[in-house]
Amino acid sequence: MNYSKISLLAVNQRKELGSQIPLSTFRLLRLHGMQEIFGESTGPALYMVGKSIGKTVEVKTIEEFLELVKELKIGIPSIVYRSEKLIIIKVLECMTCSGLPVTGELFCNFESGFIAGAVEKILGRKAKSTQTKSCSHGDEYCQFEVEIF
Repeated sequence: MNYSKISLLAVNQRKELGSQIPLSTFRLLRLHGMQEIFGESTGPALYMVGKSIGKTVEVKTIEEFLELVKELKIGIPSIVYRSEKLIIIKVLECMTCSGLPVTGELFCNFESGFIAGAVEKILGRKAKSTQTKSCSHGDEYCQFEVEIF
């Protein structure tokens, strides 16, 4: 099966249990399971997966994308700064790290890639996202700086 052709809607269907799983289940998979299997390459792998998925979203504007992020419960995003070459996005209640103990690490690689991929698709230009703040780093929210080329 060509999994790249599966839409976000298609993966959001279960007859009896519905579309949501406990946050704890996701975090166990992300923070323990993936780290155990992929080790140091976990972050880059998740960034690339996020970027690939971000390029498939059916939105036309950055604002529509931010609404989708909230709808998917990835977090509550807002634009902090926007210019021709840089977009800074703040995300409250990030699905990966909000509420975790402070570890000093930046864990939100998937989210960073997802943002970069969507920005690339929407603007038709290359983009690279870097996480600069994180709840697991002691910040009150996550922040992503998206460079546009």
